[in-house]
Amino acid sequence: MPEPTDDQRDPLSSALDDLVEVLARAGIAYALIGGLATGYRARPRYTKDIDLLVDVPQVALPALLDRLHDRGFTFDARQVIEEFTRHHMAVLWRDDVRVDLLKPVLPAYRHVLERAVIETGPASPIRVATAEGLILLKLLAFRLQDQTDIEALVAANRDTLDLDWIRHEWESVFTVDDPRMLWLRDQL
Repeated sequence: MPEPTDDQRDPLSSALDDLVEVLARAGIAYALIGGLATGYRARPRYTKDIDLLVDVPQVALPALLDRLHDRGFTFDARQVIEEFTRHHMAVLWRDDVRVDLLKPVLPAYRHVLERAVIETGPASPIRVATAEGLILLKLLAFRLQDQTDIEALVAANRDTLDLDWIRHEWESVFTVDDPRMLWLRDQL
């Protein structure tokens, strides 16, 4: 079966493919996180956005944004640079697809990025956070959808989860008796 053309692919997959290609060509370390990544590690779920941990040096950010703009992403470059450097997060758009870029400031986030694994993407390989990394990030955010995602990640990966890694990373930020960690223990 022939590969679908850009016009035939859904906007989310098309935006993800272009993001991954631009980041790979620029040599930027990244990891897919959020709902799309949860779909790789557990069951697919509906999401309208793309969440990426992106380790881009500040000096390389303007050139990266130029490349993304050339691929149809829209944003105010000055605002993105300011948000990414000051608040460690920035938002881009590609049509109706929101793209959240998160800078791995905390060591735990950097470790999630470093442990990401290359998976088969819609059109090209993509670096996806591990199940453990996703659980850690979702424990930190701990919204209702994050809790649902954690339950799905635990169910799909129960026999292979590196719980010691999750505990170690958690303890670099919070205590083991934090209610979120106690909630995770109940899920296991």
